[in-house]
Amino acid sequence: MRNILFLSALSLLILSSCKKEEIVEPIEPNNQTLSYNSIKSIIESNCLGCHASNQNAYIVDLTSYNHVKSYLDTENNSMIDRLNSDNEFYRMPPSGNLSDADKQQLIDWINSGYSE
Repeated sequence: MRNILFLSALSLLILSSCKKEEIVEPIEPNNQTLSYNSIKSIIESNCLGCHASNQNAYIVDLTSYNHVKSYLDTENNSMIDRLNSDNEFYRMPPSGNLSDADKQQLIDWINSGYSE
């Protein structure tokens, strides 16, 4: 009986002394200012195959900052929705080959006011 009591007390002591320590890591805000130059290579390598001035007249021209800004300033701007879509007929680029990091960089640039 003493052994059971001793083991119970020892177990309680051990369990009560164990506590989960949480390491608080501060989240540093992304203070990086995104500009057109920071996302230009993403657009050139993923968009200009179809969205260039020499392509179909009905397709949005994304060959320069002014063209991209004009599109983003329209009421029917759907770029973020198209970047995030799973529908291959609506998603841009249709192949879905845009990396998550590049996609997020474009979205952050758009949401921060798409500065030149």
